[in-house]
Amino acid sequence: MNFAPQADPRQQIIADLNAQIAQYLATGQRVQNIPPGVSGEVPFTAIGNHPKNLKLRRDKHEPRVRELAAAGNTASAIATAIGIDSRTVRRIAKEHAITLTEPT
Repeated sequence: MNFAPQADPRQQIIADLNAQIAQYLATGQRVQNIPPGVSGEVPFTAIGNHPKNLKLRRDKHEPRVRELAAAGNTASAIATAIGIDSRTVRRIAKEHAITLTEPT
């Protein structure tokens, strides 16, 4: 067995960070002081329009869901007829106050 002491991984990480900082400063860059409470993190709304796009897609199905629900169809029957998931049908119904028939 080799019982030679191994380098502390924490010290290696610190040395690497110090080398990167020295390289950054050597290129003429400056360190910025960021005030407390300010973050460089991107706000949650920066995920784009994905939720809005999903809502628009659901809204396109609303007239057909309303029509099939008025005919007495269940959420799963409506989903099969339209070609979407039954959870999406339930969400559309909830968003547009549509009453769905419960399965028997």
